[in-house]
Amino acid sequence: MYTVALLAVQNCMYSSITGPFDCFSVASSLGPGGAGEPLFQPTVVAPAHRIITAFNGTKIQAERFLNEDVVYDIVYVPVIFGDLEPLLADEEIIGWLARQGEKGACLCSVCAGAFLIAQTGRLKGRKATTHWNLADSFAECFPDILLKREKMLIDEGDCITAGGVSAYLDLSLYLTGRFGSQELAAALSKMLLIDPARRLQTPYQTGSFNKNHGDLEILVMQEWLEANSFESVTNRELAAKAGLGERTFMRRFKKVTGDTPLLYLQQLRIEAARKFLETTSETIEEVTLHVGYEDISSFRKLFKKHTGLSPTAYRKKFSCLV
Repeated sequence: MYTVALLAVQNCMYSSITGPFDCFSVASSLGPGGAGEPLFQPTVVAPAHRIITAFNGTKIQAERFLNEDVVYDIVYVPVIFGDLEPLLADEEIIGWLARQGEKGACLCSVCAGAFLIAQTGRLKGRKATTHWNLADSFAECFPDILLKREKMLIDEGDCITAGGVSAYLDLSLYLTGRFGSQELAAALSKMLLIDPARRLQTPYQTGSFNKNHGDLEILVMQEWLEANSFESVTNRELAAKAGLGERTFMRRFKKVTGDTPLLYLQQLRIEAARKFLETTSETIEEVTLHVGYEDISSFRKLFKKHTGLSPTAYRKKFSCLV
């Protein structure tokens, strides 16, 4: 039997505590361990003498506390919403996680929970993932960690990190397979209707277009590109429209957006293609032309590079049409 500590912290997502608890309980009911024992024994753990409130306002009742001398086999850090700084500065929580890891616990996280594991120092020089929308912040906070932002789950042996929010399902399935068996994980997947095949976060990502930077000339050009993303344009033409020299325009554009103008335009076109595929029944050829490309083969390759899926597979997964 493996003991699992589900760490309750302020502003965590309630379902990322109760969801894994249920997954582990169902897994145990499907495949008991030796001598009739359940495979997992999940327990909600929290700092003593604190009222822990999930981000939706629900009070979380812990069964065990951090000041108890207990070492768990698995420690599960949930999804966290809001400001992470108070938690990263919380010596009781970070110290407890570090000690659990030092004593042999497998530290696991979902979404922003990776920040707490990283704060212990146990991921230094190793690979990790987190929610795609937190990836830039994570990379800035922990430059000595090899961030795999496209991955849904990274297993480094004694530390396992998973992507955003619903990735607690992926992590729960994975732990069932690793600590139980692949057959048990398959049975759990079928019982709870969980797709076991998710490996990448890339299909779920949306473009990030920073406009809160104060450079008015560049902001005007960003808005022009959004309105005219289907048009063919050169850097020189864009610089002229902005009333700037080409080198100055390129330098300022990349400084505030993180991309060259043409890569930025490419992202705009991919976002437009996503929307067409999600909300219309237009053919792939029609979508290709609408977003500004003529070579359908090149568009398919570019779309898959950005999203991890072909246009057809993306439509099947995300189409809003019945």
